[in-house]
Amino acid sequence: MFRRKWSGLPADPDFPVDLEKLGYFINEDDEVRAIDNPDNYFHFFLNRSPRYNERQRYAFSQALQYVIWERLEKLGLEKVLLPLGTSDANKPHVPIFASNDILTKSRVVVIFGETTQDLGVLAHRVIGGQGGVTKGSMVSIVSALQKQSCSTTQQTPPGIILANMGELIWWPEGKRTLSRTAFAAAPMQSAVHYNNVIEKENMVEKNSTERIHVGHIFQEVIPHFLKDDAKIDIIVVGDSTDFVQEFLDLPPMWDIWKKRINCLAIAGGLCPVFYLKNDEFVEFLKKKARAYALSVEPTGMVISGPEGNPRTSTFTQMGCPIFSSGEPNYTEKVLITGSEIILGWLEEVAMTSEGKDYTNPHFHVEFADPVFDNDEPDWSQWKNDEHASQKDGNVEAQAKQDHEGTGNPEVNEPKLVLLQHTGQHTDDTEQSKKENVKIGQNKNKN
Repeated sequence: MFRRKWSGLPADPDFPVDLEKLGYFINEDDEVRAIDNPDNYFHFFLNRSPRYNERQRYAFSQALQYVIWERLEKLGLEKVLLPLGTSDANKPHVPIFASNDILTKSRVVVIFGETTQDLGVLAHRVIGGQGGVTKGSMVSIVSALQKQSCSTTQQTPPGIILANMGELIWWPEGKRTLSRTAFAAAPMQSAVHYNNVIEKENMVEKNSTERIHVGHIFQEVIPHFLKDDAKIDIIVVGDSTDFVQEFLDLPPMWDIWKKRINCLAIAGGLCPVFYLKNDEFVEFLKKKARAYALSVEPTGMVISGPEGNPRTSTFTQMGCPIFSSGEPNYTEKVLITGSEIILGWLEEVAMTSEGKDYTNPHFHVEFADPVFDNDEPDWSQWKNDEHASQKDGNVEAQAKQDHEGTGNPEVNEPKLVLLQHTGQHTDDTEQSKKENVKIGQNKNKN
């Protein structure tokens, strides 16, 4: 009898978490290129085995993340382990980044990235491709924010907190958390095991899900690091919008935070306003929030007001003014492409004269999707039964006229004939179905 031992399974591919050993370097344009051919970017398809390719990308992404973390630390951010009070890095924890002088700031920008991205990453397609490491990561956003001022009375740059919405799965062997994609590509017992299984020991206290992580940031992290009178700007990217707005929509939570939040910038999010139940929070969205959507229109074009825009196919029922981000395709690139107008608006709100309350101006929206001329029929007219009957009559008259014009009876001969089975027996159903369809029609030999 055939018996296969565990030792006989192919070993899981192993790659070093080091750019140089993987065969890559960062050139003078800050782009990752292949050492053997500097004209080439990252090469994913090294092998026919998907597992082999995923393991290489896992090591590549981990190596780049350490480069990003090093750059963030050089910009004055330090890593903080959650839940608060965690000092042993070998125990389950979720890392975030916060400004090392955040206690002195009167304004702090809190950024919630996508739930599919690693901490510090905006878009791997930019980090590992055209654009480079800084542009495709939070390094570019932090650098831009540090050129702003906290307010009209405090000229120092605002504080920054980078939440970690993506890496919430604890990997005991690596002593760190991973995203779902990275956890699936983490080392397994063999190359043919099905997948790494998420179990109870992979959960981090107070940070086991995106929803719970958002609550921990608002209820414990922000009160711990910020002064009581410090104002907050919030940036949400992609699907993190749902979790942040869901939290702030809770009346007890909104009663606490409504006086501290300056504004909310939504980069590529799509949380419908009709899902929200707190009228006060909905009013806040109208006055102090802006959304930046995927669009082929120029960056900064007004797509919709708070009431929505029925003249465009873009989703506009978000309860706040919506602008084009200038990014037509990828949600992960919205904050990259639209960083100038998004961060510029945050500064505009922050620099509102002391004693005045910022409110979105009224936007006169003229935008509508372009209409292209084509020969397609207007199918909406067929909703009218009387009109449809009239159309049917016209079609029949036209067919009769065509037949009389040609004088050829073979013109209207059908090419596909469906015959109804008239037999009394039902046992031969499948056979009868085959006999019911005959392609072509024999001509009358008489």
